Amino acid sequence: MEDRAAVREVVAKLLTQKGDRGGFSDSDLLLTSGRLDSVDTLELVVFLEQNYGIDFSDGLNRDDLDSVDSLVGLIASKISKA
Repeated sequence: MEDRAAVREVVAKLLTQKGDRGGFSDSDLLLTSGRLDSVDTLELVVFLEQNYGIDFSDGLNRDDLDSVDSLVGLIASKISKA
């Protein structure tokens, strides 16, 4: 799936910028575990807004951004409502 590959690429980039070169699975909780932080969350939000037109003006649920699986699910749910 193209969306999954794009999300994995962004997450890998964010982790690498932090010096975290450990692997990750699509179900790993990246925010909850502390591997990604609030600044990384903002980068994920910008990525989702720019690439998928997702509007976070009503707020966001941190759980939606916590793993590759949850990010891909968020994209799918927002696209299906469009």
